Amino acid sequence: VSLEQALQSINPAHIGIGSGAAGILNGLFYLLGDEGDCCLIPAPYYAAFENDMSVVAGIVPFAVHMTNPTYGPTPQELDLAYIEAKSQGLNPRFLLITNPNNPLGVIYNKTTMLNAVTWARKRHLHTIVDEIYALATHQKYGHGFESILKTLNNQLGTDVHFVWSLSKDFGSGLRVGIVYSQNETFLDGLANLNIFGSVSNPIQMVVSELLTDDAFIDLYLDECRVRLLRSYHICTQKLEEMVLPYVPASAGQFVYVDFSSLLPKKTMEWEQRLSQLLIDHARLILTPGESQRERMPGMYRICFAWITPEVLEIGMERLSRIVAK
Repeated sequence: VSLEQALQSINPAHIGIGSGAAGILNGLFYLLGDEGDCCLIPAPYYAAFENDMSVVAGIVPFAVHMTNPTYGPTPQELDLAYIEAKSQGLNPRFLLITNPNNPLGVIYNKTTMLNAVTWARKRHLHTIVDEIYALATHQKYGHGFESILKTLNNQLGTDVHFVWSLSKDFGSGLRVGIVYSQNETFLDGLANLNIFGSVSNPIQMVVSELLTDDAFIDLYLDECRVRLLRSYHICTQKLEEMVLPYVPASAGQFVYVDFSSLLPKKTMEWEQRLSQLLIDHARLILTPGESQRERMPGMYRICFAWITPEVLEIGMERLSRIVAK
C-alpha cells in the first residue's frame, strides 16, 4: 500500500504519538477512565500492563480466564469476568486485548476479535487493541492475522482504540508509541497530556525517514522473520528433547512453556522456587506464569529474540541440564 493509498483510509488527525506503547496506554486509561475503574484482560497477559494502567490512572486490572486461551475470550467468558468484577465492587470500563498475543504467541482470528468488540459495545466498554506484534508474524503470508482496523472496516467509533509501537520490531530505544483513535475528545486530551511523554522532533524525523523507506522496510522485516524463526526453532527443538509441552507460536518473540511436571507440588510457591533455582544455578530469567495471572502453576514465557542464536543455544542447554537433574 502506498502512502497516498493509506491516506485515503487513515486520517492523520486520528493518530496520536507518545513515549512508547506504555505511555500511550497510560494516556488512554487516564483520559478515558476514573480511578478505581477496572480493565478486563484475557489471561495470561503481559505483566507490565498492570503498571501501565494503575500507577498514574489508578485503573484496576482484572483477569479474564478462558477455557481455551489460544482461541481467545468468548462473550460468555467475558460476561463471567464482568459479573465477577461487579460482585467485587469494581466498575469495568475497559477491555484490553493483545493480538498477536503476548505471552502465548498465538493470533486471534477475525471472529474472536469481532465478538469481543461487539460484546464490549453492548456493555459500553472501551476496547483497546494492542497490535505491537503485528509485524512479528513468523510467516509473511497465510498467518491469519488481521488488524482490528480492517476487521471493523476503519469504523472504530469513539470506543475502539488501536495501539502500536516501534519497540518490538525496530528497537525500544526510540520510545515511539502510536494510537489510532476516532475519539477526537480523547485525542485532544492526549495532546495536552503529552507534555509529560512527548516524542522529540529529531526522533520523529528519524522515524518518518525510516517508515517511508518502503524498500528497506520490506527487506528488514523479511530478515526479521528469518531470524525469529531460526531462534524459535532452536528454542522449541530443545523443548521437545526435554519433553516439555509448549504453545506453538505463530507470532511474537517468545514461547509459552509448561514446566509443571518439574514441580513436586502444583503450587505457586513451588513455581517461585523453580524460578529462583533457574536464576541461581543456570543464570536464566524466564517470566513466571504467576506474574501473568496464569492460574496453573509451572507455566513460563521464554523470550528467545533478545539474545543471539549462539547465546540462546547455551541458555537452552543450561535449561536442559537443570530439567534432566
